[in-house]
Amino acid sequence: MTGRALSGSELVARLGPHPARRWGLDLGADAGLARWLVAACLLAARGDEDAAGAALGALAQRGLDAPGGLAGAGPGTVADALAAGHYPNAEITAARLVRASVNLLARHGGSLAGLAAGAEGLDELGAAIVALAPGIGPATAAEFLRPLRERFSAARDLPLASAARAAAVHLRWLGESADMEGDPGVLRARLAREQPVPALADVEAALTRLGRRACLRNAPQRCPLGSDCPGRRT
Repeated sequence: MTGRALSGSELVARLGPHPARRWGLDLGADAGLARWLVAACLLAARGDEDAAGAALGALAQRGLDAPGGLAGAGPGTVADALAAGHYPNAEITAARLVRASVNLLARHGGSLAGLAAGAEGLDELGAAIVALAPGIGPATAAEFLRPLRERFSAARDLPLASAARAAAVHLRWLGESADMEGDPGVLRARLAREQPVPALADVEAALTRLGRRACLRNAPQRCPLGSDCPGRRT
């Protein structure tokens, strides 16, 4: 017998919301967006939320968790802060954060909303983010943009993270070929049937955690859902 069907809200309650929400970042404000860009760079580089959160906290203690502070700091100062947060490869990441911050200020007045407003479509928006600094690639741009599909129309067509989609398929929320490209409309429609409707960004983050731990590995024995995992038989 397989486990019962979970709702999106239940999954978020079990596995947690989007990292930006966990870290208190207001993505509706430019200041929150700026801090989220820093966090997304940290997160994409390691794929480890705990490491990224600790590093972001260490930067915040020194006023270096947003482009304004980072642009005026030397890479060595930033690297010391990251090292204090036990973040690996601190020098490389510090140089990336400083360069991105300097370019964001010079090209877009420090405003990520301004950067997005000047982009026509997802490809152009992603390219503008990647162009901020060497080492910021498509994966970082996608990490940054996924919780912003509702805010920036150019980001709406960003596909689900592969780990999130794998988990949604294993949960039988999506068919094998659903939401493979573009706006995750099938998942949106499913979540819209819940009351209250959970935020897509929170559900995608919870699905991503689930997918990385179990679904991409085809390892139901590692699934944190226990008996509610459809891949287990009891």
